[in-house]
Amino acid sequence: MENLKLNDVYAILGNVTEIICENAIHLCELDSVVGDGDHGTTIRRGVKAAQIKIDTEKPQQLDKLFAAYAMGMVSTMGGASGPIFSSLFLGMGMTVHGSEEMNLAHLIESFESGLARVQKIGKSAEGDKTLIDALAPGIRALKKAQEQNLDLASALGMMHEAALAGLAHTKELVAKKGRSRYAGERGLGHADAGATSVCLIIDCFAKQANKELNHA
Repeated sequence: MENLKLNDVYAILGNVTEIICENAIHLCELDSVVGDGDHGTTIRRGVKAAQIKIDTEKPQQLDKLFAAYAMGMVSTMGGASGPIFSSLFLGMGMTVHGSEEMNLAHLIESFESGLARVQKIGKSAEGDKTLIDALAPGIRALKKAQEQNLDLASALGMMHEAALAGLAHTKELVAKKGRSRYAGERGLGHADAGATSVCLIIDCFAKQANKELNHA
């Protein structure tokens, strides 16, 4: 598989909606250690609204599809996670203007653009115990896969593995951003809820690429 087509990205976003809803309670449990305990219910509300928006509008270019999903999320998600997660999807669409498919190079640019917007909105960096601690190593793995001339499915598999390793590392970190920072060392030993959501999102990309590969 060399490209993710528009229908693939539709399927990915649909699976993101489904897997976030399925894991909402788990995400709330993770967030309850150091935060309000509402991350799961908040992002579940966001992805449900995002799904309705793309199902209604049916965008026919990737930039418009990512933007619609982002706008659906931010319109219903409160707190800090709404702007941050919507920025991820909005940023991802900014590098594929007018396109109906994306290859590995486009995907790297897309995730890097999403990361840059998340960093700008959240004013956070790797090591702060946020979603960035899963996303940034995942992107590095994508770039390494590109250097090794791996196919898209293999590259996304590497990205998911790296993101999971980054998620595991958040257990060793003390939060420096958001409400979680008030918990201090009480958060040690617990994974970050936002990083967990990012791993679920990346897993949807990886599974879709493998699904297409198996059907080729």
